[in-house]
Amino acid sequence: MELTNLKRALLYTLVAAIHMSGHSSQAAPDVGDKAPAWRFLQGTDGLLHSRKDLDRSKIVVVAFLCNKCPCVKGYEARFKRFVEEFAPRGVTFVGINSAIGPLENMNEMRRRAASARYNYHYLFDTSQQVGRGFGATSTPHVFVLDQSRRIAYSGAFDDNRSESQVKHNFVVNAVSDLLAERPVAVTKTKQFGCAISYR
Repeated sequence: MELTNLKRALLYTLVAAIHMSGHSSQAAPDVGDKAPAWRFLQGTDGLLHSRKDLDRSKIVVVAFLCNKCPCVKGYEARFKRFVEEFAPRGVTFVGINSAIGPLENMNEMRRRAASARYNYHYLFDTSQQVGRGFGATSTPHVFVLDQSRRIAYSGAFDDNRSESQVKHNFVVNAVSDLLAERPVAVTKTKQFGCAISYR
């Protein structure tokens, strides 16, 4: 009996160690790597969303957002104009919230999406697995996925929080390069904004 209990305890310990090591040792993908998939994330539209739903999109732009960050709020109009320009060309923009905090919940997300009139899906990554999988560090942190769903660009949406001072439109340029079947000229920049805290 004691031997059986000891084996069971050792098995539980081993499973826990494997589970914990899987979380800590997973390296974030780099430009050129396959992007992590997501499944059944709840959206502000009340539906569950998976990356597979976007299989027909030529390009997918994933932006990690949150409700409290003033930097995100400063980019909302730019995101909406991006969608208006590029959605007809087969590009899908998706906002994902992997943040934690009193304002990071579905009710607040719905309020934010409604008040700012988001024209793109805003999904809640409650487990933070998608954010961890991408290696997202701030809001907004933007990833451009090519048709093979490899990361073609990672970083900031553009080079200035103040829209009037923007000189380089990183995401617009990366998407334009992909649509024109050109190599992406700038594949990585330093993202900025509010830090994403992980549990």
